[in-house]
Amino acid sequence: MTTLRLTPDQKDAVRRAAEILEKTLGRRLSQGETVAALAEFALRNRAALADAFSADAPDLAEDPFYDTALVFDAGRTDARGLDRLLYGRQ
Repeated sequence: MTTLRLTPDQKDAVRRAAEILEKTLGRRLSQGETVAALAEFALRNRAALADAFSADAPDLAEDPFYDTALVFDAGRTDARGLDRLLYGRQ
């Protein structure tokens, strides 16, 4: 069992989805069943999910921690070289 913390808007969205599923299936679903059904739908419709969130891409020009002037040249790297560079592994 997993506990999900939802904002009031998210809870309202789950409630509305549960109502739609209830009308479609003809039975009442718990919040957990509703979230699972939504997750299954998202997995089956990955392209639609990606399109829904593509408009929410952050505007990096407004991000004070994103600086295009910083450039790192790691030289020629292979998988082990990248692991060493990123994770400090030998």
